[in-house]
Amino acid sequence: MTRVRWYKGYKYKGNPKELVEQISKKVQEHYVSQYIPLLRIEKGAKSRKEFYFFLAIESEQIGAIPPDVNTSNLLQLPFFKFPAVRGDFNFTYEQIKPMVGATHDVHDYTNPIPYQLIQKVIYEHPFDFTPLSPANDVLLVEIQSLSHCYEQLLYWLSAFGSGTWESFKKACDVLNLKEPKKILRRLRLLGHIETSLNGLRWSTAPTTLVKIASKSDCQKFILCGQRNINLLRLLEQYTKLEFSNQATGEAPPCVYLQLNDPAIFFNLLQHNSSGYSLTNVGEVSKHLASILPTLEAWKQSLRNLQGIVPSFYEWKYFDRNNFVECLFPTETGMYQMWKQGISTRPFYTLFYDRESDSWLQGDWYGLRFLSLQYNGQECIVYYDVNTERLAVPILQRWPEIYERVLVLASGKLPIFQSSYLLYDNVQLEVVCQLSNKLNVKVSKEFTYA
Repeated sequence: MTRVRWYKGYKYKGNPKELVEQISKKVQEHYVSQYIPLLRIEKGAKSRKEFYFFLAIESEQIGAIPPDVNTSNLLQLPFFKFPAVRGDFNFTYEQIKPMVGATHDVHDYTNPIPYQLIQKVIYEHPFDFTPLSPANDVLLVEIQSLSHCYEQLLYWLSAFGSGTWESFKKACDVLNLKEPKKILRRLRLLGHIETSLNGLRWSTAPTTLVKIASKSDCQKFILCGQRNINLLRLLEQYTKLEFSNQATGEAPPCVYLQLNDPAIFFNLLQHNSSGYSLTNVGEVSKHLASILPTLEAWKQSLRNLQGIVPSFYEWKYFDRNNFVECLFPTETGMYQMWKQGISTRPFYTLFYDRESDSWLQGDWYGLRFLSLQYNGQECIVYYDVNTERLAVPILQRWPEIYERVLVLASGKLPIFQSSYLLYDNVQLEVVCQLSNKLNVKVSKEFTYA
């Protein structure tokens, strides 16, 4: 059925740039760009002054919010608190045109947009941006509160040790934490949890100390895996712990330890009668970077689904920008597989390898990255030697197993900044090893070395 475009209008007092970046981030995170194609802001909008903005929505009829948008919680962001006018009023472009300007003045902040425009975004200076920081004490309190909820989740997971996907969802629901699949992914990236190949079971990782690169005289570690309050109290008897919230609070706080002599520290723990087991696994980031396979070898390791009959399903093909309908899979690339008839979400997202006629299952970002490479897209990252910060374009996010290397280099999830993911404390050696394996170009054009 043909979709129509209409607008929901809101008013907001704050930073227009921050509004655009945060909404764009959510649209891209939840893959709803096919329903939310762009955002229009009132002409002359300025920080700290109230302005109007209009969210374009494409659905089967005006006023109908697509189910995927509702489940994404996008409209729960604080930017959408105050409607432009009282009541549930929907706008056409002609009605808002005098406020937002002509079509050529509009910025397509979300995806999809013409691919050549995406290229311009990617090749901007990634280190010009300052990571967004909480604008006020209220937001800081909200981040602290959210971080505490994720900490409670990790305590619960640690106590049970393992369980089913349903039990994980229930725990998230009790703590009022939305989008359990994304939570699971973040916990895997941080080294706290592992899941079965089919995703139906989870288990917490053993408690470990992961060494990270540090310029200080002390050796610095992060705490990964199972965690509880008694363990933290025990560790505080031997060393000072530093707790640092994730940038958005959407994961447990990172626990840092600085040790003058790790051997003495572990000897003391070993002879403690508490019964806690703590393993020093070394600098995991460098170790993983050296042993991970090439992209082609990783592709060969993906789960191969058997018995798929294409004529039994409806298909959409990822064209480097968006999923578009197709009759049957014919070219190598990423596809959505839909059950025939009424369906609100794809049955599977898979990578089809035409040469071997195989259907490969993997993490969403990994399949997209694979698809970009097979479609001839140049993948590029930017590295600042002085700050040891790596910038990866959001639209070229790496497969999860490789992204974990970047996250464990600091214990911090990436910062979403404009069209980039920023990873801290990544050593040049790691960047070179992974870029070679992933066929990624490293640009130092924008470093300050």
